[in-house]
Parts: sequence; structure tokens; C-alpha cells
Amino acid sequence: MKKMSNTDFRAGKPRELQEEIRSFIKSLPDVERKPDPMSEEAYFYGLRNFAHFHGAQHIDIRLSRSKQEEAIRTGKALKHQYAPQLGWVSSILETKDHVKSSRQLIKQAYDYCVALKIPVKHEKSYRNF
Repeated sequence: MKKMSNTDFRAGKPRELQEEIRSFIKSLPDVERKPDPMSEEAYFYGLRNFAHFHGAQHIDIRLSRSKQEEAIRTGKALKHQYAPQLGWVSSILETKDHVKSSRQLIKQAYDYCVALKIPVKHEKSYRNF
């Protein structure tokens, strides 16, 4: 991951970057935001938590094993501190490049959930944004 510059971390910037990620996740079909033991802001496809925030700058993303290995190897993500065996990676949102990489990883995580054919509800009230 790239080193943060002073201009990337001015007041309000972390929240702006987080909001870009949040908006992207909300645009994905059949995603529900709800509290989880890991985070107060977790995103689920069906019963599977595929992304959650820890504060404004840290997001954890659950990938397939092959995508996890690739993300770590290419520097798009960091190895998850507690649950790497489950496919989790971590991303620190400090720059627009981090947001771009995180969006790609979130889309991979979402696509993996869809491929697993996890059951989802199809009610309008299901989206809890």
C-alpha cells in the first residue's frame, strides 16, 4: 500500500473516503447493512458478512482464498490480523488509490457471495440503509 501524504489526511478526508466505499457497497443488489459482533457497520449478502468497517479508515473484506492471496501478494490489501484463515483481508483508506483498490476487492467479495448462491430475501425492507 502507498505511504500516506500530508495532503491526503486533511480534516474530513477519512470520512469522505469511507463514504465513497459506503456508497459503492450500497449500490450492490441485495446487500444489507447491520450490526455484527465484529463491527457496528457490517455489510451482508444473505447471511454472509463480506465487508465491515472499523472506524473511518479501516475496512475488512472477505475474499475467496485465491483472491485473498492475490490481494496480499499485489499489495492491494493487508493480511487480516485475526481471521486470515477465513479469507479476510484489511484495507486502510488513506488515499483515492486505496479506495479504488478496496472497491475492486469489495466487488470480488460480493461476486463470491453471489457465486456461493447464498439465499437472500427480496423484500424492499430488507435493505437497511
